[in-house]
Amino acid sequence: MNRRTVIALPLVCLTLQSQPLFSREKNVFITPALAVSAVAADGIQQGKPAQQVSYGQGIELIVKGLGLNIDNIRFIKEPKATDYCTNADNKASYAQAVIIAANNGITLARSQRFNVPMTREQFAIALEEGIEHTGPYPVNMMWINIKDAAAFTTKGKGDNAVQNLIKFGVVALENGSFRPKANITAKEAEAMVKKAAAFVQSFKERQGGNQEKETVSFTTTPVNTNVNSVVVSRGSKPNSGYQITITAIDFAENGTATVHYKLTNPAPDKMYMQVITEPKAETFVSVAYKVTLQEDK
Repeated sequence: MNRRTVIALPLVCLTLQSQPLFSREKNVFITPALAVSAVAADGIQQGKPAQQVSYGQGIELIVKGLGLNIDNIRFIKEPKATDYCTNADNKASYAQAVIIAANNGITLARSQRFNVPMTREQFAIALEEGIEHTGPYPVNMMWINIKDAAAFTTKGKGDNAVQNLIKFGVVALENGSFRPKANITAKEAEAMVKKAAAFVQSFKERQGGNQEKETVSFTTTPVNTNVNSVVVSRGSKPNSGYQITITAIDFAENGTATVHYKLTNPAPDKMYMQVITEPKAETFVSVAYKVTLQEDK
């Protein structure tokens, strides 16, 4: 995760020191599978699959299951759950998870209560937001028909979250329905978080492998006796979210033309057509120069 600063309410000054001014704990969680089991054993009793999950338990399950943390955020004062949600209990087991969730893209209402049951829609929204924060992830544009879509209380948010979770392989519809207003059970929540953690881990492993193998190449084609067309390519990609841009060309006295380029990957909040593409960029260089490439980070 890239380092960033976040203002903890009430508004305070922040610092970018290399070490945190405050750290209640390291905030490094155990592996997702063990984390889910740990939360299940603490407050969500195992062996009772129909037991409802409170909002606080749901947030804690998502945070620990996805391994979210605030290690790279520097606070000038001790953050508290009530800085983000006035009805939170700073002594509750979920308190630290609330702080982490609020700083990792999970939307929490200022007046949110955490001892009330969490609905399937609420859990899906929070889980999808948590997943997206670890991204970005390419999502195809195919729209999935959900029979009870009219039952979502947050139009355009809850149903979109479920659409993405289905495509991520985290949830599956039940006879075409999702039951958004139903309270989520411990068994359902645990299963969703485990699948979400597996999806994130699998994607990052694939992405890491692709990054290691990715090569940017170029071809030159004569335009006339004085100028060559130089086409820079980053190879085949799974969707149109991958781009390459030529940013500059340095002409050296030794007869070398260094073509600078920048790579852009899919944005987490956008949807792309799932088609094989080959991102390319073109420029023109005198035939008197030998072309080399250099990536701008």
